[in-house]
Amino acid sequence: MKRTVICLLLTFTAAIVMAGDLAVLENLGFSADGRYFMFGQHVLVTDAGQAYAESAVVDVSRNEFVPGGWKKSGWNVPMIPNQNSRGALYELLGESADLKNRYGISHLEQGRLLYTRSNGDDIVVEAGDDGESAPSLLFRDFERGREYALVLYQESKTAEDAVSASFHIELTVRDSNGAESSYTVGNRGYFRQGVISYRIVRVWIGPNGRSLVIAVAKEDADLSVRYMVETLVLN
Repeated sequence: MKRTVICLLLTFTAAIVMAGDLAVLENLGFSADGRYFMFGQHVLVTDAGQAYAESAVVDVSRNEFVPGGWKKSGWNVPMIPNQNSRGALYELLGESADLKNRYGISHLEQGRLLYTRSNGDDIVVEAGDDGESAPSLLFRDFERGREYALVLYQESKTAEDAVSASFHIELTVRDSNGAESSYTVGNRGYFRQGVISYRIVRVWIGPNGRSLVIAVAKEDADLSVRYMVETLVLN
């Protein structure tokens, strides 16, 4: 396997509603047993004079939203200096108190951040005889003595001038004694309309030391960025 280091300068410009507005991803906490994870994102849409927010509670082992676990809303706000969109998330969380309590989410229980993206993190991995390449990440959890290797495979297509893209992640975890476990994360072959590429931006481990959350940025054709998570329970 040949590896070549490449430096990529990626500007996350916008999210959710229109290009040019910067979205913010928020870790909103785990349940104490690590079974559930809550995250949010918010953006100030200056041209529309609106603050917009989304929040979601995810069942980590199922890698899907809990029933009724995804919420979104927008609020008209004055465009004044230093105005930001975080207040929209606060308002949305106020409306989600029952959901938070039902799944035992604590905003203080944020697990540990294992990885956060910076420029030049990717290594290109040549995979197979067809020369297809995919970006990979390698990092360590020094507290637990684990090494994580993630390879992000993605595919895009265009139909009737509309672009779409799919992805999945091959994950290998090696513990301190050299034992390895492999996982496939993501919905391979599921093409999201309007998305042109994906990028891993953060990885958290839950309070139980087994719940892994991989935050992925989705870049749209207009260069806007939205966020999603993929979750799994480690062996």
